[in-house]
Amino acid sequence: RDLAPPMRGPERFYLACAFRARASASTSNNAAAKLDAIVTMGRQAMSRAHDADGVEDAVLFDEDKTLLLDALERQASRGPCQGTRPWDLWDPAGALAYDAWSMLGNISPERAMELYCEVISSRYADWFDMLVRGMSEKQKRAMIATAKEGALEYYRALASGALGESARLAQTKDARRALAFNSSTGPTAFLDEMFASAADDEFVRLPILSKVSPRARSGHMSAVVDGDTIFFSHGRGSRSRLLGDLWAFDLATGAWAERKLQWPGSTCAGAASATIGSKLYAFRGKSADDCDVDGVYSLTVSAIDLTANYASKDFKWTHVRCETSDEVSTPPRARSGHTSTAIGDRIFIFGGVDAKTGDDLDELWEFTPTTTVWKKLANGTRPRSSHAATSVDERYLLVCGGSTGNELCDCGAVDVYDVVKGEWGTVDGDNEDGDRPSPRAAHASVAIGNQWFVIGGGDNENAIQDAYTFDLRACVDERKCRWTLFAESCALIGKEGMSASAVVSPSSKRVFLLLHGGLNEKGAVCDTIACRLAPLASH
Repeated sequence: RDLAPPMRGPERFYLACAFRARASASTSNNAAAKLDAIVTMGRQAMSRAHDADGVEDAVLFDEDKTLLLDALERQASRGPCQGTRPWDLWDPAGALAYDAWSMLGNISPERAMELYCEVISSRYADWFDMLVRGMSEKQKRAMIATAKEGALEYYRALASGALGESARLAQTKDARRALAFNSSTGPTAFLDEMFASAADDEFVRLPILSKVSPRARSGHMSAVVDGDTIFFSHGRGSRSRLLGDLWAFDLATGAWAERKLQWPGSTCAGAASATIGSKLYAFRGKSADDCDVDGVYSLTVSAIDLTANYASKDFKWTHVRCETSDEVSTPPRARSGHTSTAIGDRIFIFGGVDAKTGDDLDELWEFTPTTTVWKKLANGTRPRSSHAATSVDERYLLVCGGSTGNELCDCGAVDVYDVVKGEWGTVDGDNEDGDRPSPRAAHASVAIGNQWFVIGGGDNENAIQDAYTFDLRACVDERKCRWTLFAESCALIGKEGMSASAVVSPSSKRVFLLLHGGLNEKGAVCDTIACRLAPLASH
């Protein structure tokens, strides 16, 4: 009877390796370090069991099974056979080990793990009971926890391609989500693991686990899909290079993957985007391809379905042909540094810099994706660009910060547009405790519950290294301006042109704030910064 614990896959494999109590074949990925730790604990456990109950001193297998177990261990840790076969004359044992590994062909690492456990069980049906005999509950839990950590490293190596491209492509989304060792906690498992011992409300730079990662950029677009993937696209890279690529960041594995587009659209920076359903809408300004200096360009609209099959011809940007309502004869002019905010089934475009004149705009436009019709609304209280915007109750559009020419706008005052009444107003007033963000532009922002996070930005001289939260309910319900300092003197968030997103962990119900890219004194960066928020009641 197999008394192994109620787990499967990598966790069970690593415990079986610990039972075998012998060193792993040399590996080059991070999983090897975890395996060594488990094997060491396995030796200690077997020693205690021997002292207590007089079981055999070593776990014994015949020569053929030993070769097979070694080969399966290599296949699980490194993928299909690699390297040069040793000479029989000089290294007969190495040649036999190589042949055994080679005979496994292209079986997947997960299948190799299953076969390894089957071989162990065929010789020692009660191997797990033998492994933990004499251990305290604390020691037993520690060993199982280490096996789970090893499984996490394995899934990371699998996702990054460290075990071979065929192994990476063979994995399913369910397998990737198993990073949290339970499918119900998978979508944000990478974040949960990274913050297992980190403090709340502190910003942390996430490690890059993949062999590939995006180019450094600022002024790009981002969108969260299914709560487990963040897409990043376009922006301005190093040396002011305009970008048009699309990258996906998997929150279950921490792996980056570039998504090849059938048509990437024009490269651009300073565009605005909004997501409705699974579609990301991009509102682009004048690009490098628009060469007629005397031409008057319209604000073009493109869309992409981020849930489409990546390998299909449908995964591409498509141009949206737009019309105007009866009240206006021309669509909005091309611009950059504007905002696009989804409110219900409509998207509201505000401000920006006119691509032809270079003047800041105070225009507010409404775009309806279902009809592709533009409608001109009331102008804002002042022209501005590189500001931040959000929505509340599918009724109010809030705008703060930005600049008019070289003059920074007051970031502590918030302009509010009532979609129902069609009217603008300003909510202002100093907090009693003095918390109020300084004037800034190109700051990141994201609404989480009733709090609007405003992060970083610049003041025409330096990047700003602080973050504030704004009480959305107090703003729309009481017409009061309540700011709270969230972070200060934090170099990680001292950037202009970052993107900001928020996701919720299904397992812990905790909210993660994620920032990507941006521009600091050294240039554009590709960092991803994360912060796990304390329960909302503490804010």
